[in-house]
Amino acid sequence: MSRTETDTKQPTGPSDTSNRKHKRIALLILLAALVLVIVYGGLMIKHRIDYAVTDAVFVDTDRIINLGLKKVGGRLVVMDKVEGEEIRQGELLAAIDSRDYELKVTGIGEKIKALTHRREQLELSRRKTARQVELKIGMARDQVTGTRRSIAALRDQIAALKANVVQLERDLERYRNLYSEGVLPRRKFEVLETRLEARKKELQANGKKLAGLRSQLAANEKEVLIAVSEKISIREIDKSIAAVRAELKALQSRLKEAELDLSYCRLTSPIDGRIAKKYHSRGDVVGSGTPLYALVDPQDIHILVLLGEKKLDGVKPGCRARITIDAYPDLDYEGEVESIMPTSAAKFALVPRDISAGEFTKVVQRIPVKVKITKGDIALLRPGMGGEIEIERQR
Repeated sequence: MSRTETDTKQPTGPSDTSNRKHKRIALLILLAALVLVIVYGGLMIKHRIDYAVTDAVFVDTDRIINLGLKKVGGRLVVMDKVEGEEIRQGELLAAIDSRDYELKVTGIGEKIKALTHRREQLELSRRKTARQVELKIGMARDQVTGTRRSIAALRDQIAALKANVVQLERDLERYRNLYSEGVLPRRKFEVLETRLEARKKELQANGKKLAGLRSQLAANEKEVLIAVSEKISIREIDKSIAAVRAELKALQSRLKEAELDLSYCRLTSPIDGRIAKKYHSRGDVVGSGTPLYALVDPQDIHILVLLGEKKLDGVKPGCRARITIDAYPDLDYEGEVESIMPTSAAKFALVPRDISAGEFTKVVQRIPVKVKITKGDIALLRPGMGGEIEIERQR
């Protein structure tokens, strides 16, 4: 028998058994590790299928407000806010030296007071003049009416006297005949003759009186015309009042503008927010419209995701998202897809790609996705911070 056969038939020792046992354990461990890798890989693949994951994530805001003074400029006397400071709506942020604008408001106000007093005097004069003119016109017309009545009465008297004279002349003619025949005494004839002469003189006097009344009537009618013509003075006063009112209106407009300019000397916050940037300091001389502060509205902070076009499948408005901010890795934020932009981010680049020459290198485009934060402390976030996001796809 050979040595080889003798070695083969030798009994197995304890060391060989131990080696085989170790090999089985190593194999089991390897199989377990392989199973874990396969399971983990499957879970990762499923996770990537169920979620759109990217680290192209930025804290963003659509409302960074640059504030400056409107229409006015000057030396800053208030400029005390610091960057990062929280501010409330209506809180004073800055102010310039407003003495020149205050003097302008005061000067216009004094002019308005003087013109208002002038207008009141003119209106009082107009009322007084109107009453006087109306009284004069009334009195003159009353005199005209009275004179016309006197003329009418006098005409009646003259007519009666004329009739009486005619009758007396007839009677005197009869008396003359009777007297010549000696039937009538001379005394009665003379009495009738005297009466006739008296009536003629009275008639003559009334004629003169009638002429005087007619002259008086003409004078009274002139007085009426003069009184009516005095209404022109009322119209002149009305023109003066209208001119003063127009000037007052213009001054009131100037006063409102001056008061508005004065209010522009103080800069207040239009929102509850935070100072993002301070451009000037107290004592600086600034012009109108010069930015003084940049404000951030915390209520408008959201997450901007630049999602690769190949990851857009299943991402729709309303999809839930989990967010991790690099600055706060231990804090959990949740969100919801609010909107998906209709164009890629490259479309609005300062230097867009030019493919008109035919040269082209395919690059995965990124589509901006806006995510609204629904859970987490927004006050800690600052625009520009980065992070990661997992967006749950909808099928």
